[in-house]
Amino acid sequence: MAEFFSDSVRTAITSLAQHKLRSLLSIVGIVCGVSTVLAIFAIGAGAEAETMRRIGQLGLNNIYLRADNLTEQQIARARRYQSRGLQIGDLTRLQTTGLPIRRTAASRDQRVELAGLPDDVQGRVIEATRDYRAVLGLTMAAGRFLADRDLADRNRVCVLGWSVSAALGADGKPGALIRIGSELWQVVGVLDRRDVDAAETGRISLLDINTMIIVPLGTLGAAADGEPVSELIVELATVERIEAATVVIAGTVRAAHHGVDDFSVIVPNELLSQAREIQRLFTIVFGSIGTLSLIIGGVGIMNIMLAGISERVREIGLRRAVGARPDHIVVQFLSEAVLLTTLGGLLGLAGGWALARGVSLYAGWPIVISSATIVLPLLMALATGCLFGIYPAFKAARMDPLQALGYGE
Repeated sequence: MAEFFSDSVRTAITSLAQHKLRSLLSIVGIVCGVSTVLAIFAIGAGAEAETMRRIGQLGLNNIYLRADNLTEQQIARARRYQSRGLQIGDLTRLQTTGLPIRRTAASRDQRVELAGLPDDVQGRVIEATRDYRAVLGLTMAAGRFLADRDLADRNRVCVLGWSVSAALGADGKPGALIRIGSELWQVVGVLDRRDVDAAETGRISLLDINTMIIVPLGTLGAAADGEPVSELIVELATVERIEAATVVIAGTVRAAHHGVDDFSVIVPNELLSQAREIQRLFTIVFGSIGTLSLIIGGVGIMNIMLAGISERVREIGLRRAVGARPDHIVVQFLSEAVLLTTLGGLLGLAGGWALARGVSLYAGWPIVISSATIVLPLLMALATGCLFGIYPAFKAARMDPLQALGYGE
């Protein structure tokens, strides 16, 4: 049996080698299809991993309350209902809801003049509470983060992002003094570098931690319980009840604001679910395009094989006359189809890797090529060869030997 198959494969290789150009042209569709499928899977898997990484940096246990930019009409309504925007007091109210809250944090963006920074470094001053580092999962490269005593005493201390510290050089190390506004502030810590770009992720932009200058909340002229804050962050102990907790948190704060919608609720865990669903649809749509390309390639191979059978009628008749059975003819032509699609699949894998790599370099997007990413398109190509090679193979096997020998005379 093994000798039978090996003879059939050798015969198929010899036949394909005699028509190199036709064989190569017949697998163009397979090459395109496999390239498309592999590139889509690699780019899609990379996109999913990158999206999960970005949203994961926000904290999947976190719920964000972010102050909205109100129109004049909305501002007038807020004043009429005596809503002062997001306040530290809102966090105190949330502690009484019975929710499994682990930590809370607040921050406020400030527009303050910075001195000593290069033009290509845009520092961003943020007032924050002590747990701001913990809820965002930030780590320290040097020094410490803000402490309770810094907020209580309104100490003029700051924590620098990695980019700001590097731009300041020796003046950006713990113990140094930098000028924020009209006053000098002591650097007490430097954050670890975090790879984040400014691209939108769903409804929330990832903050560039590297360019932050974080100071204690309430130290830039506004009392911590007076001026509205920009953002409140609630970290839950578990993600299991996050949907119900979101409803309770939004309702509690909205009630405290007398029904005024002056804030948005953002849940990274929900954004992750939405991103996965969008990614799944993306893979299905473009994977279908790649599958269609494979089908078109399979049709091309079937047409080429049917044309080849018409040219090789006498050869088929001669093989039958010297003892070849119909199953020998079927195996020979199926071997040719499978060899063609295998070659097309291998070329397609190389082309798909090059395409995915090119997209990655051009767009700065990661790609993930796993064993499944390689095996699945190749198996699809082989299945295409078997599927579209069956009809030509059986057509050749059903030929009458006598008629085949007399074909063309």
